[in-house]
Amino acid sequence: MLNKVLNTFSIKFTSALINLLMAILISRYLHASGKGAQSIILTTISFILIFANIAGGATLVYLTPRFKVSILVITSYLWSLIVGVLSYLILKITNLVDANFIIHICILSVINSFGAINANILLGREKIISSNIVNFVQPVITVLSLLIFIFIFKNTNVSIYIYALYFAYVISFIISILLIKTDLIDFFKIKITEFKEVLKSMFNYGFYNQLGHVTQFLNFRISYYLLNSYHGEKSLGIYSNGVSLTEAIWLVSGSMAMVQYSKIVNTNDWKYSQQLTINLTKISILITLIAIIPMVLLPSEFYAFIYTKEFGSINHIMLCLAPGVLVYNLALLTMHYFSGTGRYYINTLASFYGLIVTGLLGFWAIPKYGIYGAALVASCSYIVTSIVAFYYFRKDSGIKIVALLPNLNDITYYIKTIKDIFTKKSDHVK
Repeated sequence: MLNKVLNTFSIKFTSALINLLMAILISRYLHASGKGAQSIILTTISFILIFANIAGGATLVYLTPRFKVSILVITSYLWSLIVGVLSYLILKITNLVDANFIIHICILSVINSFGAINANILLGREKIISSNIVNFVQPVITVLSLLIFIFIFKNTNVSIYIYALYFAYVISFIISILLIKTDLIDFFKIKITEFKEVLKSMFNYGFYNQLGHVTQFLNFRISYYLLNSYHGEKSLGIYSNGVSLTEAIWLVSGSMAMVQYSKIVNTNDWKYSQQLTINLTKISILITLIAIIPMVLLPSEFYAFIYTKEFGSINHIMLCLAPGVLVYNLALLTMHYFSGTGRYYINTLASFYGLIVTGLLGFWAIPKYGIYGAALVASCSYIVTSIVAFYYFRKDSGIKIVALLPNLNDITYYIKTIKDIFTKKSDHVK
């Protein structure tokens, strides 16, 4: 399992570095307003994907060991197309995004959804490396495309980001199809009774799971729309870079959660699942703490040098976000535990309480305090979500919160394990 975690983390870490390069390119050549427009485009795509994932998201990981892959794929694809069409109609009515971007956002959402469906099928098969490859291709192709547009074609319009996404999503989708093609051979053996059973299970689990993701997404990203509305694209561009850097710290937790979820859906041993969650939470809290301290202590001049002077206040944004980012490790791992055991409603409830905090504070703090108000509201929301998630995990496992916090013995054990890994690698080389 450690190898799978390390593989997932290494790919996610590399992807984060590529995304950082992407953020720097957009910030320097499209400026803060361009970065704000890019954030709205990507955020809206992500929001559409939440609804597409009712029949094609993490629920597929849970259902893949239980049903034929071919019927899961075709059902998920059809639902994604329906969501894409409905999203186009809704965005045309509302003023959430620039009208010139609407059709592109909807098409990109469908293509990305297809690739994500295939990646989740691979994850459900415990083909974690293959799933990682599908997800890794997207940022690589995106940033390569941006480099070509900016330095070869000398184009610095926001539209180049959309074109880059087309290249990335299409190539990622093609690769994902090639990786799951052997699982699609039973397509012509599908029975109507199986189709009905899959539909029932998919929407039953998917609805509760994605309801949690909807509330979680609003917790994390409603501030983007509020900032854009009250303070403009420039403020949003600055804030989004601060959020991206801080949330990048969850790479370790996210990598662990991905492997954790894959393990839990393939076992009926709840004690094993609980202990796995406890162990991974300890590690993620420790690593997050180690990572976040230097990030908030770096001077404003450093971020101004990286992104340009417009972004010099990023470290102050990260300082406001830091407490919530650290505590949210509790939610990240425990919520994947509940997803893995099919109890998505608990995640929905935890995210809903966080959303209440966002709603009560956001519409007051963001108009008044701008980017810092948004950061503090987000941090409070993370903390409340984590408290609720831990409350239910404690009811399940009977543990106290101190059991999830790393102690000296844990740290000693982690150091020894890391030394053993490098010693074995060194001996192998010899």
